[in-house]
Amino acid sequence: MATRFWLTSSAAPYTPTTKQGTWTDATSSTTGLLGRQPAGSSASVGVAETSATTTNVLLGRWISPPARKAGTLSGTVAWMCGRAQSSSSSAMVFRAHMYVTSGDSDTARGTLLSNYTGTTTFPTTAAGGGTSTSTAVTSVAVQVGDRLVVEFGYQAQNTLTTSQIGSLYYGGVGTTDLASGDTAVASNPGWVEFSGGDGLFSAPTSEIVDKFTTGISSRFVSWGNTFWNAAWHRVSAQANDQFAGLMANTGYEITGSTYYGEIVKLPTGGSNTTFSALILGPSDNGTYVRFKYVVPLGTLVFENAVGYYEESPPTVTYDPVVHRWFRFRESAGTFYWETSPDASTWTVRRSIATPQWLKFGTLRTNLEGYADTGSTAVPAEVDNLNTVPTTVVRVWTGSAWVAKAVKVWSGTAWVTKQVKSWSETAWF
Repeated sequence: MATRFWLTSSAAPYTPTTKQGTWTDATSSTTGLLGRQPAGSSASVGVAETSATTTNVLLGRWISPPARKAGTLSGTVAWMCGRAQSSSSSAMVFRAHMYVTSGDSDTARGTLLSNYTGTTTFPTTAAGGGTSTSTAVTSVAVQVGDRLVVEFGYQAQNTLTTSQIGSLYYGGVGTTDLASGDTAVASNPGWVEFSGGDGLFSAPTSEIVDKFTTGISSRFVSWGNTFWNAAWHRVSAQANDQFAGLMANTGYEITGSTYYGEIVKLPTGGSNTTFSALILGPSDNGTYVRFKYVVPLGTLVFENAVGYYEESPPTVTYDPVVHRWFRFRESAGTFYWETSPDASTWTVRRSIATPQWLKFGTLRTNLEGYADTGSTAVPAEVDNLNTVPTTVVRVWTGSAWVAKAVKVWSGTAWVTKQVKSWSETAWF
């Protein structure tokens, strides 16, 4: 799973004292957060050199949030940043050094990329540039609390003694990541991507596993009379004017991952604008994807909203059996909305090219309901997030009753299947 970071202009969470790369001039004090989503206004740093010999000049350092779990960071790294040189005679190329700190200390846990020197000269008009192909890194065993540090600068290969300035751009929250040759360096953010992030710095959404067996776990925040249904071990949320909801508010990412669950029931009652929704998005700014059930119309909508709105999203008539399970899925640059009657056979309801913001490692999930007037008579109920319940029977072994899973022959193998029961209106 690739892990993308962005060069933000937000404050660095921690700044190591020592600059680990080999720099002729390391006086630059520019630092920033190597964030899991773009942040901050666009900024730039420029440093001059006057040496007649090859000179390595540091422009800035970007430091990541702490690692959330231990693992090995390996594979390759690629990056794209806005950069420029003051004249065509400056002969400046990228210089980069990347390593992992041992927690919040000045000690390097290990070096990922040692004093990389590029071959492409900076342009005189600022534009995106970086690695034309991914570059192999040296594997580093990362511990919880460790941080990535990226040191970026330039190597001046000219023989001039007149002042030559190399510049680097960072920050910006444009809707498109910076690309090679892109001159929108004041809006489109620069980035660094590791091929083998392995969920070290934010959790894949597939890790949100909960059967709600004993209540609502500490990973969730709930409000608006959302409650744990102790009789059925589910989460219930009315559609009301408080936007009743349940939110997993830690940083998650969907890239190469899934997020699925069981819609046990959807609400009835309410008036005017009434809906329940399952949402995935980076923040409360109206940018999200969601499954939206519109109560008065009985329709299920598959939305990709910007500014809380999408003009004509795909819609189907809701079927409590056919649409009992929902799934968000991202794979190889495509994002999917899917439904299933049994969490085994999935139907794609919509797919799009994965937008930039769905690559963020700061996503959160919501179960949410809203009603203009009053509350729905029957709340929505959701269960079995990223897990499929196993129905068991008890078998007498000769000395004790032992729980065994129910299995059926698929034609090639015995596979575990759920057992359904009739609940007055549908099989569940």
